[in-house]
Amino acid sequence: MSKPYDEYSQQSILEYAKKLEGKTLRTILSDEDISNIEFDVELHPRNKGRFGHNIEQFYFKYDLNSRSFTDFPCGLELKVTPLYIKTNGVLTPKERLVCNIINYMEIVHETWETSSFLNKNRDTLIIRYIDPRNKNIHLLDYKILDAHIHNIFSNNLDAKQFEKDWNIIVKKIKDGKAHLLSEGDTEYLAANTKGANRESSYRKQPYSDEPASQRSFSFKPKFLRKILRDQGIIW
Repeated sequence: MSKPYDEYSQQSILEYAKKLEGKTLRTILSDEDISNIEFDVELHPRNKGRFGHNIEQFYFKYDLNSRSFTDFPCGLELKVTPLYIKTNGVLTPKERLVCNIINYMEIVHETWETSSFLNKNRDTLIIRYIDPRNKNIHLLDYKILDAHIHNIFSNNLDAKQFEKDWNIIVKKIKDGKAHLLSEGDTEYLAANTKGANRESSYRKQPYSDEPASQRSFSFKPKFLRKILRDQGIIW
């Protein structure tokens, strides 16, 4: 299926993504796509993660995946993340932005420069939407705030902090302490637990017989707030 953008061009993808700004899925998708989403919501009314999946599947027209390489062949990863409006009217990130799963057995052989994290998340198309306080609002009517590309190295100080955080996480794994990883270990890049059932998500680690919870890298809310400040959206 041909796509309405050049998947080999980050600029083309960004321009297409920006058509979402200030819109809702109901106003921008076809009647057929809207019907498919409404049917899915009836089947899975509690699955809020479907909002991002719907943008991937029905707007960008690609199949949902958990690939180790980026969503677009031009080296661009797509992430859809919610904001909410606090009682004082200020926007704030609702949650962390989850990236790729940490492979304990392989990451100990990586360096920061050759890391699977950078390979997957160096350039990220971040689409932000407003998660309404009124939970009766249909996800087709969630307002999309904006779309922008974030490059890990766009700010040198931020890049150094990401590298420091990554090394803290990897050192703990190399020390046989993957089971002791905590989001409190780091500033911007977290190793958050992954999996609805904690017991079934245990994984082997290379330098200890102690099983460790499956974890993913994520951008911490602290860093997501910094992006909002840097863009002048909040102060």
